[in-house]
This record gives sequence, structure tokens and C-alpha cells, in this order.
Amino acid sequence: MYGLDERREQVFQYVDELNDQVALAKPSLEEWSIMETLEHLYLMEKYIVGLINHAIQHGDVRQSEEKPLHRITDRSYKVQAPEQAVPNGEFTSLSEVKAAMERNREATMFLIHNKEAEVLQNRTFPHPAFGELNLEQWLEFLGWHELRHLDQMKDIQGKLQ
Repeated sequence: MYGLDERREQVFQYVDELNDQVALAKPSLEEWSIMETLEHLYLMEKYIVGLINHAIQHGDVRQSEEKPLHRITDRSYKVQAPEQAVPNGEFTSLSEVKAAMERNREATMFLIHNKEAEVLQNRTFPHPAFGELNLEQWLEFLGWHELRHLDQMKDIQGKLQ
């Protein structure tokens, strides 16, 4: 649904080949480790799902046009992570962060399960780069966002070698 499972599977397949030591290593003081990148994905989904829940419960009925969400994977365009999604070292093992990400995903799927498509299509909130996105687009964004950071994790690993 919305490409979430397929994109998450790609991320998990990649990190399943790593160990905790590699995942915790930072290429520099200014850059995130792979673990911090995974924590960012965890925090971002948690934050976005909270906003989706709020929009379902209290949002005005509005529509938005389709956006080219696949362009989020273009890492030449930088967007500052919202404060709520900046990693703080919460996780120290891959198994721990993966379990938290899976719990988040279960909460995401529970929230949207049996929601009328009309509700997800006619509630919006703004994205800093794309403008107004409806809730379906936000769900699709989550998957594309994970692919963006999958490329980042591969770059991080390359810098560590």
C-alpha cells in the first residue's frame, strides 16, 4: 500500500548486511551514522503519522494536486530535517531500531486501515518542499523518503571503507 512495504523491505535488506559497529560509525562529526539515519526514519514516520492523525480528526476538507514525490530521492536538493526528526542517539543496535520502525509501521497501517479513500484524499497539510500534500501523498512520501535515506546510508558506508 502506497509503496511502503516494498521500500521498507529495501531498507531492511540493506541494513541486514551490516553489523552494529558499522551502523554506529560516523564518517565525520557533522554527518549522521547509518544508525542515526534509521533513527531519523523512525522519528519522521512517527511525526508524520501524528500529523496525519490530526488531519483526519480535525482537518478541513481540502484537495491538493498530485506532486512528483519520486523527486525526493534527488539528494542534490537538501531539506533540513524538522526538529522532531533529528536523531539523538536513542538506538544502539540495528535490531532495536528495526523493531521500533516496525512498531511505527504497524501504527501507521492501523491508523489508515478502513479509512475511506475520500478522507485520505481530501485532507492536507504542507510539506516544506512540495507544498500541500493530501494524506495519501504523505503516505507515499514516507516510502520515497526511505529510499532517499537508503542512498544516504550507502554513501555513509562508502565513506567508512
